[in-house]
Amino acid sequence: MSLRQYATTEELQELLDRETEGEKRELPENNLLENTLKLAISSEFTATNLEVYGYPDASPQCYFFVEYSDVQCPLIIVRNPLFGPDLSLLKEAIPLVVAKLSDLLAKHNTLLMSGDEATSDEFERHISSLPGTPFQTVPFLSSTGVFYMTQTQREQLLKEKLDAPEGFTFERADADRDAETIHRLWKTALDLEVTKNRLRFLPSACARTESGELAGWAMTSRIGEVTNLYVLPEYRNRGLGKALELSVAKQFASRGMRVLKYVETTNTAVYEGSLRSPLWTLWTTEGSDEEKSPMLHSLRKFKRFMNNTNFAIANGE
Repeated sequence: MSLRQYATTEELQELLDRETEGEKRELPENNLLENTLKLAISSEFTATNLEVYGYPDASPQCYFFVEYSDVQCPLIIVRNPLFGPDLSLLKEAIPLVVAKLSDLLAKHNTLLMSGDEATSDEFERHISSLPGTPFQTVPFLSSTGVFYMTQTQREQLLKEKLDAPEGFTFERADADRDAETIHRLWKTALDLEVTKNRLRFLPSACARTESGELAGWAMTSRIGEVTNLYVLPEYRNRGLGKALELSVAKQFASRGMRVLKYVETTNTAVYEGSLRSPLWTLWTTEGSDEEKSPMLHSLRKFKRFMNNTNFAIANGE
């Protein structure tokens, strides 16, 4: 069996329609798929390339979204079958996806991968066993809970009047004015140009003081989640974080798109606050309330470190 690639706008639209028809649309598994495909079909963000693969080719059940550019290493996002991770399928599909990326991996020597824990583990096993100089897992981001808004919660959000706290104003972040500060304080930032492009072309919100100073922000990425929420320490505990987050979320909801975010389990305040919020739902496994557990995801970074010999050759020594 082989991969099926969805390359044209018509193919992407067909995939979106099929995977989100009827009751399937509101499944949390399809949050990311819907937003990613809608952004791709709209062609509003062309700063990076996006390749979409399904496996197996005859009747795809799992999907791989690969984002990359000249300055951004490949980022692979996995949408598993709707019935949950299938390790036998993944063991067949992952080598095919990695083979497709051989030229990109040779250029960047770095790969990012996002998926549930079982999928991430399987990916790590394969990428670390490739011939030649091996890829190694480097610390990047801890396990995350995936929070999303149901249709009822999105409708409620659209009714909310989101005002900036007293002493602040909200506006779209300015790539030329704000990108360097945002990039410097973003712990998982990739490249400054990547940050600038996301601010230029994708939804964002920032808070400014009465004197115009940047106080906090929230933004998104090509996969359509609320991300990089940050408030400068001197402006915290004033309600800015929640208001900024919901401001970006509302931009997605108003366009008929899904709303989701990843929250590190170690970020106790935000994680527990999201659990208490009437506007967020935690993605959990199926079963009774006693059996359910968070469907944890991780963003892992794999890097190929050249040994001294390769380093010397690369530098003409």
